[in-house]
Amino acid sequence: MPEPNKQKTTVARDICAVDLRVAMAAQRNPNLLRDLVELSRGAFGFYPSHFPYTITYPWASERIGQLPEGSRVLDVGAGVSPVPLYLARKGITVECVDNSKHIRTLPATEAWNEWGFLDYGALHPNLKSHHCDITKFEPSGRFDAIYSIAALAHMPRTVREHTLRSCREWLQPPGFLLLVIDVIPSTDFIWNRSEGVEVEPPIQHGTIDGVTGELKRLGFRIDERRVIRTIYKSRTDLLFIVCSFGN
Repeated sequence: MPEPNKQKTTVARDICAVDLRVAMAAQRNPNLLRDLVELSRGAFGFYPSHFPYTITYPWASERIGQLPEGSRVLDVGAGVSPVPLYLARKGITVECVDNSKHIRTLPATEAWNEWGFLDYGALHPNLKSHHCDITKFEPSGRFDAIYSIAALAHMPRTVREHTLRSCREWLQPPGFLLLVIDVIPSTDFIWNRSEGVEVEPPIQHGTIDGVTGELKRLGFRIDERRVIRTIYKSRTDLLFIVCSFGN
């Protein structure tokens, strides 16, 4: 299968050809990953070399991309990602929240990676960015879907639980919530490090069942829950959750 065209890039974080071939071979829908890679390289000069993003970005894009044009979506902890751009091009309005200390201003430089706050509004009229803590975010209206890709694990448990409660309030029925959460390999403990620093001890940070239980207490119905283990070149396992209410 041909590799996506690679744009000229100055960013070392771009996924290498070997890893991309491995990812393409494992895709159920390789055309979607190809679109995301080309979109990311075109906008930022790179597609993140962290291999799990070849799994998580297509997973979220495919599900949320099925929403009708004009839908409102929230991205919690957006970072530098092609997913908001992909959704925006489908006519979906996306608000992105990220409180990163790394401020990314295009064009990208050698120091860029997928971490950081980016003003997506400069890239597409359907996008808006908020540089704030998610606990301080005040949306202008309710959302048809909310998603978070590999961000919740980097929050202290109290902030994570506050975020899930807020998501429940911000969703309008029949709304749904998509979560990808890093997990400590071969365990049920949520990954407890952020940029190399321990957030809190694993026992305090929580488990897969703890997150699922919290969602159920908030009134969500768990439509999908699965864990992928032993991911190529990944330090973590991955928990995928889709939940909804009001159906």
